[in-house]
Amino acid sequence: MLAITVPDNYGAVIGVALGAIPVLGFIHGGITTSLRKKAKVPYPHCYATIEQCKENAKAEQFNCAQRAHANFLENASQTMLFTLVAGLKYPQLATAIGTAWVVLRSLFLYGYVFSGKAQGKGRLMGGFFWFAQGALWGLSVFGVGRELLSW
Repeated sequence: MLAITVPDNYGAVIGVALGAIPVLGFIHGGITTSLRKKAKVPYPHCYATIEQCKENAKAEQFNCAQRAHANFLENASQTMLFTLVAGLKYPQLATAIGTAWVVLRSLFLYGYVFSGKAQGKGRLMGGFFWFAQGALWGLSVFGVGRELLSW
């Protein structure tokens, strides 16, 4: 039988992984939905065409929001898992890095959607989220590896 003991301050880890990250997902979805209406992109189409973007600036902005949201969804679940696993061994560090990831992803979203930079180049202002995500992955692997080696 395997027993997992969580540190006393694990609640903050849960708050980031299962609170802040999903809330940011809802924010992404809300922004994307509101811009879909303004861009006049009907369901089930995921993106505005090049022609629609030339005719309506909101269509290009919708495409940026849709791509930012998709990129978030591509990375959120693993980041939540990395935060939860890393937090078992390093709760303060996992909380801090997870929080940094949320802040950087927020900047990524803002830059991508609202900066007005062509071709979504505003997303680069939050692109450092990759470093936070990599750090969480490394902490997870390192923490679990240390535990496995100690058996």
